[in-house]
Amino acid sequence: MAKKILFLLGEQPEQELSFFYTAAALSHIYRFIVSYQIESGDFPFYMPGRAAFFPGTFDPFSLSHKGIVQEIRDLGMEVYLAIDEFSWSKKAQPSLVRRQIVSMSVADEFDVYLFPHDIPVNLATPEDLDRLREVFSGRELYLAVGSDVVANASSYKAAPVPGSVHSMNHIVFRRSSDAEGREIDADLGCISGRIIQLQLPTHLEDISSTRIRENIDLGRDISTLIDPVVQDFIYRNSLYLREPQYKRILRAGDLEFSHISQPDRHLWEELTEVPLQGREQPPEIDPRDGLCILRDAGSRPRVLGFLTLRTVNSGGLYEALGDTELADYVRKHTAGRVQLLTGLYTARGSSGSYDVGQLLMTEALSRSLGADCSYAVWHATASEETLDLLERQGFVPAELPSAKPLLLVDMRSPSVLLQNIPTTLKEPFSSDRTVLAAVRAAHCRMQRALTGLYPGSLILSLNAEVIYHRLVRKIVDLNGVPAEPTVPRVLGPKMCVPFGKILRGNAIPNTVTKTIHTDKVFARDLTSFDIENFPGYAPLESQIRTIHSFRRPVILVDDLLHSGNRIRALDPLFRQEGVVIDRVLVGLLSGRGRDLMAAKGRSVDSVYFIPNMRSWFVESTMYPFIGGDTVGHEEPSVPGLTPAVNLILPYAFPRFYRECGREAVFRFSCACLENARDILLALETTFRERYARNLTLSRLSEAVILPLSPDKGSCMHYDPSLPASVFLQNDLEMLLRMRNVLQS
Repeated sequence: MAKKILFLLGEQPEQELSFFYTAAALSHIYRFIVSYQIESGDFPFYMPGRAAFFPGTFDPFSLSHKGIVQEIRDLGMEVYLAIDEFSWSKKAQPSLVRRQIVSMSVADEFDVYLFPHDIPVNLATPEDLDRLREVFSGRELYLAVGSDVVANASSYKAAPVPGSVHSMNHIVFRRSSDAEGREIDADLGCISGRIIQLQLPTHLEDISSTRIRENIDLGRDISTLIDPVVQDFIYRNSLYLREPQYKRILRAGDLEFSHISQPDRHLWEELTEVPLQGREQPPEIDPRDGLCILRDAGSRPRVLGFLTLRTVNSGGLYEALGDTELADYVRKHTAGRVQLLTGLYTARGSSGSYDVGQLLMTEALSRSLGADCSYAVWHATASEETLDLLERQGFVPAELPSAKPLLLVDMRSPSVLLQNIPTTLKEPFSSDRTVLAAVRAAHCRMQRALTGLYPGSLILSLNAEVIYHRLVRKIVDLNGVPAEPTVPRVLGPKMCVPFGKILRGNAIPNTVTKTIHTDKVFARDLTSFDIENFPGYAPLESQIRTIHSFRRPVILVDDLLHSGNRIRALDPLFRQEGVVIDRVLVGLLSGRGRDLMAAKGRSVDSVYFIPNMRSWFVESTMYPFIGGDTVGHEEPSVPGLTPAVNLILPYAFPRFYRECGREAVFRFSCACLENARDILLALETTFRERYARNLTLSRLSEAVILPLSPDKGSCMHYDPSLPASVFLQNDLEMLLRMRNVLQS
């Protein structure tokens, strides 16, 4: 009856009933407490003299963990469960989600509590262990660990020092083998404190997170592995679906760029022997030109392509172009130094998963920006593919006839497009040919739409995977470690701390990699935003305390630094906690971002540097259901899909579109919706072929790493049984209704 009344009132029945149930329960508890105190006096509380501190990733908390807790509690101890954030190589669920799972699992157990998340305890840090002893001062404290931890954890392998983990009392649960079946031979002789050894029953010892994840992927019953209430929570919120247990180790990559201003004869001879796409004869190359070369330095080293270019000033235009009319035209339409591009050549069979022409163009133009070139000019014979590539960068054909194509672009205030869709998808979809073909086609449409927003201005397209590889190279060099994982693993002295969307779920070789999970959260009216903790993660202060507990110099990493909103929010917290920042390392740095870091006294380095950046666009952020920025703090209508906004029509009309034509904004928004729809259609088709089921909203997290849903207000709800492409088609039709108004 109550649910029917709430439905008629237009409320959300489940949420409101949950509130009423909680209120009624609290009322009964309060009445009982008052009645008991009046009739019998104060409650007698008994505090056991011994306490057990049980840290773990608990991803998820299984019946095996619960059996350990019960065994310890039955020894007459209070048990405190700490959700471990120091196992940095594991790709765990958000800490607050794991905390909620643990809380549900032990809700029926007395003398079992969750340890506060704002007191990080790193077993390898004596200062943290001293603080733990202070928290439990006056009580006999034990540390509960498995024998596999004693055998493998670096904190136990290190030499004992005063206050180290070796001096603590231990409860050690013997395991005959680890999750992979390897025999465990733990030497407890390194522990100087008292030791209590326990053994779990065989049926509990065989439970592992690997078994749980495999059964979740297959949709099986897991109530014999975890608490049934937790099973319902996991399936209802689509947790652990197609999730790897460990982070992916990034490699530095085999792509190498080289820049030669004055090539020698041997290099020219090497390049003339490269079999070129669309050419039977070697190209005629001007010896005055410099070179930008892209090589594959892998197991079969080869040249993938090269670009010929030179820098000229207004006085050298005639000598460079060989025509007075062309020189005069370029002189009137440019200013300052000009980057002259005279040829683009790609090797046969070099396409692979990368657009070689695009990579060479991006590399050459970005270096030209750093050399203070204001314009770029193309003057050379070009294929249709090359002309299309140039126009997608913003090049505009000259308005006069010439024997060779002449195109110009203004580089004084470029816009940047970050191509990152493959990094937002899960395997095997991020490497599927059908999906990647849709992603490449969408990227080309996105570039053309951006040239409409800023006609004649450079659109610099950056590949996120290339940025990742070059960042890895810089990080391992800073940390003094090899670029490939070593066995046994030897970690460098510094740690890598991504603090944006970059490198989530990835790790740097031989480097401690721990992410600070931040989120840009817009107000409901989109007039302001704050930098907060990402949904499901601990507050930023707690995350930074965890970083400090590693006691390592930090290399902060982000994809882009321009306005510096994230670093502005985090920098005071770093200083407050005393975190040592070695430097800030970003994929793309603007002049404004460099000035900001100089003002804060921080060292900064980057893969690309853009002195005067006009605007930037991250592909995933512009595509609904694949990315976006969080809005408000509404509960998601579909579990696992956080309400978000994409700064395109029909969802929003941000201020930075005001300098653009309304028709161009309409076409750009239309392109974003069509791109997102086509990518999701490709995902849905591939998902159906692989798993014989539909990729609906409720299962979108199986294909997209961090899916979001466009915010439609608190009264509108998505149907979780429908695919995301259906909703995008509806939004596209809504946008098309505005066409006449926006184009007038």
